[in-house]
Order: sequence, then C-alpha cells, then structure tokens
Amino acid sequence: TESTSTESCTPAGTGTCPSSGSRTVTTRTSKTYNYTCKTGPASAFCSQSAFAPNGIYSNQAWDRESTECSGVATPATPAAWSGGGCPSIFSSGTDYSAEDVVSVEGSAFDLVYQCKSSPVDAFCSQSGYEPGTSIHWELAWTLLGSCMGTIAPTTSPNFVSLDPAGGCPALYSSSADYEEGDRVSRDGLVYQCKAAPLSGYCPQEGYEPGTSVGSGSQTVEYWKTAWSVVGHCSGTITPTSSPAFDSLTDMGGCPDEWVQQTYEEGDRVSANGLVYVCKAHPNSGHCGQAGYEPTSEPGPWSVAWAVAGH
Repeated sequence: TESTSTESCTPAGTGTCPSSGSRTVTTRTSKTYNYTCKTGPASAFCSQSAFAPNGIYSNQAWDRESTECSGVATPATPAAWSGGGCPSIFSSGTDYSAEDVVSVEGSAFDLVYQCKSSPVDAFCSQSGYEPGTSIHWELAWTLLGSCMGTIAPTTSPNFVSLDPAGGCPALYSSSADYEEGDRVSRDGLVYQCKAAPLSGYCPQEGYEPGTSVGSGSQTVEYWKTAWSVVGHCSGTITPTSSPAFDSLTDMGGCPDEWVQQTYEEGDRVSANGLVYVCKAHPNSGHCGQAGYEPTSEPGPWSVAWAVAGH
C-alpha cells in the first residue's frame, strides 16, 4: 500500500526542496495475507501460475483473508479419522473400488482418503486422480482425516474366492461390439462389461480384459474401467437350444450416406446397403468423427453406431 505526507525542507528552491519549503513524501508499506484455495471445480486453477495469489486472476482460485498475517504458521493436524491407525498407503496402479480407504504420507502428518461411490469410483485407480496430490483428486476421493501408526488386524485375513461360472463364454475379440452385460473369457476368468457409460470402452483398443500397458510403477490396467471379473470357468458353455439367427429389418429406402458432420442420438445413415443408427450419449459424440464412419468391416465405428436394418 502507498501513503503520502508533507514535510518541511531547506533550503527552499534547491535540489529536491521546492520554493514553498515543503515537499510530498510517498511511503510504501508491504502487507502479507493468507490465501485459501477455493473448493470445488475452481480448485483446479490453484496450481496454475496465471492464478497465483495476489495475481490478476487470483480471485477466481483463491480467497484472501481479511486480516494481515506475520511469521510462519504451523499447519494444524486434521482431526483423526474414525478407523484409528493408518490403512494401506495409496499405490498407483492398484485397482480401487467404492469405499476403499488408503493413506497418504505427509511431512507433518498422514491423511486418510476414501474412494467415492459408483460411478466415479472408476477414477480412483486412474492416473491424475491420486488422492490429495493431483488436480482432480476431489472428484474421486473423500478426505476422512489424519492417522497415526497402522491398523491392527482384528481377525484372520479374509481371502475373496471367485465363484465358478461354469463353461467359458467366447474369448474376447478385438473386432467385436460389446455392450453392457456382455461376458467374455480370458485365461480361465470370466469378465463382464460394465454398465453405461463405462460400457463404451469395452470394445476399444487398450481395454482388453486382463491386460496392462507400461511396466513397473508405470503399469496401468485400463481394462478395469470397462470390465469386472465375475468368476472363473472351464470348458465351454453348452448350448441349451438350437442357434437362433437374427434377421435384419427391411428399412425401405436408404437414408443419406455418412459424411463428417454432427450427428445426434437416433440419426440414421446408410453404407453398403445397411442402415446404421447413432447410439445414445456419450457414444453419440463419436458419430460424426473421422474414423467412426460405419462400414461392413469390424472397427471403431461400432462404438458409435448400431446396425438397424437393410
């Protein structure tokens, strides 16, 4: 802040002393304030330089306290969580589910976080959502409090066993169009495609059940976003009746052929004598994108389009 005052000076009319014998003096004083990062979506800006406290855009990301501060504040330890000791330390690449609790080590104290309920629990295992340290962690995790020591086991370890699923369904195929509830097998395990909107990932490359990308601490298992393990299997599924073959509906005249433009849910196009309908949101967002144009060959188009008839 700046303040001005008038003081007498001599000799008048020389140097910095005006002929009136008085001059104006400007005093600059520095003040220090504490700033608190805003909650909610605005908190994503707090780590960006353009939104630094006391900067041009600081009021969009930070709240300044009304009183001036001095010295160095000692961070207060958050209230202890109800579980006592610290749960397992968060580990990148681990598959976390709703209500799982983890701890994150800090310089002064350790904190406990809980994975939120479905459907956002799918983000708990993904890079960029690490509890307490990443920009978007609040979308997937809830801070429960601080902890000390470790949790003492109250019973013998409980190992979850997989239910037998009988015969094995068809092996996963990268060219198939999978939907919610579809089941596939791989290495004796049965996987089921999750509910929408996560089911949109089931047919996509990189989400093949039971696979991973990267290595070591950088290993990521994207398939867990789209698929769930529902049991183990052996052999094949015995047909209970003669195979039933679906016949395509005669749609009459053909709609316009696909072009790269904006399509919405329910829009129809034609290609190679077949009629395709744009799937529901969020898959409909791909309907007008290059690389998703419907063809008679297996491909990414099945994420956005479904065959309606001929």
